[in-house]
Amino acid sequence: MLSAVAARKAALAASQASTPPEPTATAGSSSGSASGSNSTPQPKAKSKRKLSTQQARPDAKKPKKNKSQPKAKTASKPVSDDFKSQADVIVVDSEEDEDDSDSGMSILEDFDPLELAKSAAQIPVKRAWSPSQPVVDSSDEEDDQVGVVDISSILPNVRTATREVEDDRVLSTFKPEPGSNIFTLTKEESSKLGLADTATLVGLISTDTLCLLGACNLTVLRGSVTLCGTTLQPSTTSYPIYAPRSAPLPVIRVNPKSETSTFDLPEHLHQFHAVISLQELKTNVQGLSRICRSFEGVFEPSRWQRSSTESPFGISGLYLVRRLSKECHVFNLPPSWAEALDRVAVHRDNVLGGAYIVKGPKNSGKSTFARTLMNRLLQSYRRVAFLECDLGQSEFTPGGMVALNIISKPVFGPPFTHPILPKYAHYIGSTTPRSSPSHYLEAISALLQTYRLDIQTPDLDGTEDDDERIFDVIPIIVNTMGWSKGLGADLTQQIESMLEPTDIFDIHAPAREDWSVAPPPVPIGGQRNGYGAYHDYSTMEATTALVHTLDFVPSSSAAAGYTPSDHRALSIMSYFHARYPVDAVPNQWDEVAVQSWDVSRPLCAVPPYQVDCGVAFDKIVLAGAGSEDVVEEEIGNVLNGAIVGFVSCEPGTVDMEISGPESGSGISTTGIPYSRNSSPPSPASSNCVGIGLIRGVSSPTTTTSSSGESGPPKTYFHILTPLPHSLLENARVLVKGEMELPVWGMLDFRNFDDKEASGDIGDVAGVDRDNVPFLQWGKAPEGAYGAEKRRVRRNLMRRGQM
Repeated sequence: MLSAVAARKAALAASQASTPPEPTATAGSSSGSASGSNSTPQPKAKSKRKLSTQQARPDAKKPKKNKSQPKAKTASKPVSDDFKSQADVIVVDSEEDEDDSDSGMSILEDFDPLELAKSAAQIPVKRAWSPSQPVVDSSDEEDDQVGVVDISSILPNVRTATREVEDDRVLSTFKPEPGSNIFTLTKEESSKLGLADTATLVGLISTDTLCLLGACNLTVLRGSVTLCGTTLQPSTTSYPIYAPRSAPLPVIRVNPKSETSTFDLPEHLHQFHAVISLQELKTNVQGLSRICRSFEGVFEPSRWQRSSTESPFGISGLYLVRRLSKECHVFNLPPSWAEALDRVAVHRDNVLGGAYIVKGPKNSGKSTFARTLMNRLLQSYRRVAFLECDLGQSEFTPGGMVALNIISKPVFGPPFTHPILPKYAHYIGSTTPRSSPSHYLEAISALLQTYRLDIQTPDLDGTEDDDERIFDVIPIIVNTMGWSKGLGADLTQQIESMLEPTDIFDIHAPAREDWSVAPPPVPIGGQRNGYGAYHDYSTMEATTALVHTLDFVPSSSAAAGYTPSDHRALSIMSYFHARYPVDAVPNQWDEVAVQSWDVSRPLCAVPPYQVDCGVAFDKIVLAGAGSEDVVEEEIGNVLNGAIVGFVSCEPGTVDMEISGPESGSGISTTGIPYSRNSSPPSPASSNCVGIGLIRGVSSPTTTTSSSGESGPPKTYFHILTPLPHSLLENARVLVKGEMELPVWGMLDFRNFDDKEASGDIGDVAGVDRDNVPFLQWGKAPEGAYGAEKRRVRRNLMRRGQM
């Protein structure tokens, strides 16, 4: 950061550059002439000084080798590392300053950064090899523009004015003043307004913006506000808000088209255009960051962000973000997205119960737009069907399944904060349909048929309610996967043909050569996929759908350093630690959402269900590449520690034939109803209610009847699942795919301090590290092929490099 003295000198240098230069001699130029200045040499007070510990390098340039001369054989001597010995700051000294180089004065006390930048830019300095990319020098083209010289590459600790404008954009213009625009209510005062617990009222005027970080419950009491592209009207409904740093932060703005309040508010609150209520959200969702250490502290400001955040609401875990920083990103609605959403609202008046499909490449904002579209449709419809076709990053269910959900309330937060129990789903068992594309399409076709027959036009009576939204039609949104090339593009096109959409939202990515320009136009009969390549669909029938072309929005999670595999791991761990109502019986129209998360114990310390495999299940199926090679004797080892899907089938549709080694009673010796080369149940007659974890498999034991005869062997499973008991009763088929439990699910995170998290893992409370299943500490036993990582030497040099 520039000091005040340096800032004044920069302004003085800029003013001197605008005055006519005085004629001077050109011979014997000093550092001032080298920097492009035509004025007389500066006095000694303007000199650039070096640090007292820095030594001058007389041989800054290495002599060029003459290839025609033969190489002389010299004695070997140690080669010095030029990269380590070079200075961090390039200092340009004049001849008259050499006597004062050891004065001990800091270089930051009297230097002109603009002159230093121009001087260093004109002196070619060769650096030793560095892994970083070379800095592009454009100072020669902008020599006359002193005010736009970029010195960020020379002085990395100095922030230019351009970067300050970019990184310090104001997000929250709301200025909290307790007693003036922030009011804390007691339980009695909150109950009069229909609020369950203590609350904080926030009064907003038309120019106020409010950016939140953390988690809270939001209720609109007066006026209306916009949040993540959705308008919230005054009502008694509380909306859970989840705003971690790993996702775009929501910004609350006052809607100019405000409606009158239905609440009896005091007179002093009528001066505000909008009044909202903020309450503490007690779900323990913050504890998920203890389990997945990649997301540690995402609901709190980072240490670099603490200066721009504050907590004026008196609510635990809720912060007000004042300025934008590189650790967080906000939700911005691009103009093309806003235009498409407005056109959907107009198009809805003509075609009720529309079918909408969202497609585009990966990391393009596809899932974010699908969530925003769902929230926007919930302003006109009471319920919206959401068909999830993205196996890797599902919105409401863990990965590995295609699911049809019915949503009745807007959601504000990333996918791991709102898992629900699906209405209808089919378990694929993988994060990509590459190994089973036919089963993938068959499952989606069955879900679309279920939607048209049972969901699209429900038999409901909503005339008695005051809700004016449409209740007799439920539209559908299809969120496709981000695999937009080759087989992935063909699968997406077949899904579109099966859906027959009324609106197509196509996100176009700019060409890979230049991501800063707009994408080229789509040729007639062509459909753009990921990076400018096209698939020719001119032979197919023309669609009558309304096509919306959307801008490419880079993923904020990738910019924050989170990969899709990190989000998949967090989504699975959120599912297994979620707590649903134990006695909940999901009906056809209302979703069963998570109530809280139990993060007090790891999965290795949670009491499991002990299930007799031969009694509880009719069939166990292995799906995915290589599953056909598993013999019956090894099925217990394969299922040990596996993620499985619980599938309920219609009566009479399950083949219970057992093959393989058999005992005298005709039952498999493993006690597990498994047979090789079995295919998953047909999606037309089955339904996946959820997934579970088989934490342990016992050895088969032989039973003996009362008459002394040997009975069938018994094998017990230890199963972990958050599903209610009512759903597990009819799920008598287990399907294991290619998905595996993340390593975070195998660790015991209790008393896991920073030293242990860095790699020095010791014994923790509850479960000793040597007893954690499926994990081995230290080196593998000697003699096992591939058990130990081979050492790769990368310091070998060629003969010419010696």
